[in-house]
Amino acid sequence: MIVGINCGHTVSGSIGSGASGILDESNETRNVGRRLEEYLQKRGVTVVDCTNDYAATVNENLSKITAMANARNLDLFVSIHFNSGGGRGSEVYTYGARKLAAAERVCENMQSLGFVNRGIKDGSSLYVVRRSKAAAMLVEVCFVDTASDAELYKKVGADAVVRAIGDAITGEKEELTMTQYDELKQLIAAQNAKLDAMQNTLNKSQNKMIYNYVDKNMPEWAREAVQWCMDNGIVAGDGNGLNLDDNKLWTCVIIYRLASKLK
Repeated sequence: MIVGINCGHTVSGSIGSGASGILDESNETRNVGRRLEEYLQKRGVTVVDCTNDYAATVNENLSKITAMANARNLDLFVSIHFNSGGGRGSEVYTYGARKLAAAERVCENMQSLGFVNRGIKDGSSLYVVRRSKAAAMLVEVCFVDTASDAELYKKVGADAVVRAIGDAITGEKEELTMTQYDELKQLIAAQNAKLDAMQNTLNKSQNKMIYNYVDKNMPEWAREAVQWCMDNGIVAGDGNGLNLDDNKLWTCVIIYRLASKLK
């Protein structure tokens, strides 16, 4: 997985620097963004730094950021920002308010830290979201000029925010959204229907063959699935072998296929 990380804006006090309030956006985007890069790298993610510290204009800053992002074939581009304007909570901007799984997880993980979940917003007008070739999300951690947000951020700490965003990107602590849950139910129902159809066919079969080993005697279409089931403790033999008939072979195949899809 290749992820581009942008610490939003230029450095504090320069042209194009971020909002200031109780917190300084430019400082905190780097506080979170740099730690996020390390956090992801430790989890095997290839990280591309897409941060531009100095530029003559805001447009130059944004152009340099997207140029760095588009120079690599990223799986995901993430820009870290802090909000302003007196609101509360965390939100994520994607192109057309696309419900990226990682974006949904960011909102949920930040909510678990105590921040108001402002959801996924349409970021089509945002330069780095609009011009990124890769799927992009701009994360607004919290509001720099709202006392309750700033105090909560200081209380939970940057490392907790980093874990919330990092785990959302990698999916390590993934919990199913309602959409994903419905898709999973549909997948299971479809696989059950296939299994029922196969079962009806097998019930008509006169083949009473018993398979005790994964060898040439076992149908080729079942060998990989049966071996996988054995490796994962789903099927185990006894002193006489595996004792699998055609029904059990097909059951192994369905379990194997379902597990492969769920990955």
